[in-house]
Amino acid sequence: MKRLAPTLVLTLSFIAGCAADRPPEEVTDDGLARVPSRSHGGVYRLPDASFVQYSRVILEPPSIGFIKNWRENHPEVTQAVFERIRSEAVQLFKEEFSREFVKLGSYTFAEDPAPDVLLIIPSIEDLNIVAPDAGEEPGRATYTRSPLSMTITGDLRDASTNRLVGRVIMFEKGIRSGFNENEMRIANRVTNAHEQRQAYSKWARLAREAIDVAKAERPRPQKPPENSPP
Repeated sequence: MKRLAPTLVLTLSFIAGCAADRPPEEVTDDGLARVPSRSHGGVYRLPDASFVQYSRVILEPPSIGFIKNWRENHPEVTQAVFERIRSEAVQLFKEEFSREFVKLGSYTFAEDPAPDVLLIIPSIEDLNIVAPDAGEEPGRATYTRSPLSMTITGDLRDASTNRLVGRVIMFEKGIRSGFNENEMRIANRVTNAHEQRQAYSKWARLAREAIDVAKAERPRPQKPPENSPP
């Protein structure tokens, strides 16, 4: 035992040192801490926020932003078609959100802020529709190797106070399972809508699961900053 004692002390010291050297939790500039989530997304919560009270949601229409130089790279897209693509993206997002939160989840929509209402503000950025004009005419289609890609971010706010309590981010890189990455695939208005639905549904499911997990957990009190007065 005497021979083992120095080894045990060194082992415990090493473990304690590793614990002390662990990097701090990832925290955003607005005070949200990252929590475990699915690999395709990032979930952030305000450490001292409670989600237990939320049973209804208000969904703001998502803002739509395209990848850099998208308009320049698609001169064939008229302003009318561009507005149609934007409005369709907003509608598809609303439909998939409603399906995930209301039909498959336990939430209902609210019209006005209240203590039990969570305000969800989504943003779709870097949207890249490779063949935006395909499918405008019957039987018309384009072949491409690249499906849609985008980044979806949703801020979660307490509707009564407008306090930011969470954020859900998902990067959709446009990977189609079951396809070779070099394989040419058909792209038209139908496939464009289908791929958008898949991405919006995936984000909404991630957001709903994140909120459900937060409701089941007790909020962690925030630590006072160092050197703060007692």
